[in-house]
Amino acid sequence: MGKKLQRVLIFLLAAIFLSACSEDKPDSDSKKASNNEKETVADQQESEKEKEGEPSIEELLAELPKPSESVTELVNAEAGEFSGKRFDDLTPEEQKGAVERLRELPELGKDPTEQEIELYWRKSLALFHEDYANPAEVLGVLEVEAFGSPDIEDERFQFKDNLNVEILLDASGSMANQIDGRSMMDIAKGSIKEFAESLPEGANIALRVYGHLGTSSNQDKELSCKSNELVYEMNSYNAEALGKSLNKFQPAGWTPLAKAIEEAKKDLSSYKSDTNTNIIYLVSDGVETCDGDPVTMAKSLADSDIKPIVNVIGFDLNAKGQNQLKEVAQAAKGIYSNARNQEQLNQELDRAREIADKWTEWQKDAVNNASSQRYDQLLSDIPRMGSEWSEANMYEKFNIREPLRVLRDEGHISREAFQLLSDKTSERFSKVMDMNKQIREELRSLANKNFETVKEEINKKYSENVN
Repeated sequence: MGKKLQRVLIFLLAAIFLSACSEDKPDSDSKKASNNEKETVADQQESEKEKEGEPSIEELLAELPKPSESVTELVNAEAGEFSGKRFDDLTPEEQKGAVERLRELPELGKDPTEQEIELYWRKSLALFHEDYANPAEVLGVLEVEAFGSPDIEDERFQFKDNLNVEILLDASGSMANQIDGRSMMDIAKGSIKEFAESLPEGANIALRVYGHLGTSSNQDKELSCKSNELVYEMNSYNAEALGKSLNKFQPAGWTPLAKAIEEAKKDLSSYKSDTNTNIIYLVSDGVETCDGDPVTMAKSLADSDIKPIVNVIGFDLNAKGQNQLKEVAQAAKGIYSNARNQEQLNQELDRAREIADKWTEWQKDAVNNASSQRYDQLLSDIPRMGSEWSEANMYEKFNIREPLRVLRDEGHISREAFQLLSDKTSERFSKVMDMNKQIREELRSLANKNFETVKEEINKKYSENVN
């Protein structure tokens, strides 16, 4: 009986155990099914992302320009959207915009791949690539500095009986922006007054302003775009009269750039190039905003019988503005320069003052052989290559680092990734400095050749299209 009871108990325990196992099995299968469902959802989400077309790192890299490696590539590269100013001088909105463009890229961990670093590097460089002066674009500077030389075939740079200078000054609302605590308009007025005072007796000057009426609001656009006024008619310098003319306007509205160029052509229509050296300075801090075509107007100006020497000065301009004004200068067969402060604006106006001085000497029969000037001295100063390249290079180095530093502090990129990118900026800085030295040596090698030969060789070397 005891043995039978023992067998019964064993049987019952076994049954209970088997029953428990049987009950547990569905739960286990349920968990496995649940995990499988999660994996399927994850796969579906990944598949959906692929269907949505989210680009891979390779695709993102392919959309960005490769870093410029040679002098020709560097000087022909497109200027970045946020170039031309120190990062600290960008508006808060521009600074935020630059950071946002980089934040769109995937986060970088402590051990980023070479491709991930290259992606951030190319994007940063595309945003902040500076506009490096191209010798092929600034040959006009050489012609201006060699004004009067018989080696210059262009009749615009030959001595004439009369010298006339007209300044076209942007008076749009943005000229109220400040540089070093002064409005851009006050800086421009001071530079114009100082320049006019330096002109020799017999030289004439005129001042035209545009965009000085109304406001920058849409309701005032028509009024502002029609505002184009010759506030100081072509005449010899008169301090009191010019002072009153400069006090007549303040920065106000829109930017009718094309109309200003058209009106300047009319202002100078009676000063034919056979007996007149005509110089036009166009000073603007922005692009055309009145639906005009300044490039077409500039070409019409160049093709006219007044044949002016045109100097376009971008005053503290962003990349977009620089690009348009460069096109204007090219269409006018002139030169473009970017001035970031009063000192640089004065330097650009000095070119006309140098012409005026040579013109005065010529009138006094003091110029015997202008061609005796050595081209190595002139070429080494195209366009103040050393200082301009160095400044652009320095801007680029620090501007690229600033938004990356913001992302590092936010944790979007690791400190290790930031250091790798920072090292790349230092490497590029050194490389551009070497290019700067290289280009000056190449220009000096052309020193003893005549201007037309120099012009041909520079254009051939530095104007090649970069793919």
